[in-house]
Amino acid sequence: MLMPGMLTLQQMAALDKARGAQFDRLFLQSMIMHHEGAISMVKALMASPGATQDVNVFRFANDVMGHQSAEIDRMRRMLAA
Repeated sequence: MLMPGMLTLQQMAALDKARGAQFDRLFLQSMIMHHEGAISMVKALMASPGATQDVNVFRFANDVMGHQSAEIDRMRRMLAA
């Protein structure tokens, strides 16, 4: 089983075959899915008992949440444009 947000071989093949605007759209959709996967892994980590007690883990998890969420918002705006 793939980690959350990882593309399957079929999705990678579709991305490889795409060109132009179709590639751009598929790439952005794939990256949104990839970033959402990172967020889901961070949420699972933060739900683990004691995970937030380590300051480095806490800082990393918060950075991932903030940066990935901002990137998702940016990519969704790009898709809408």
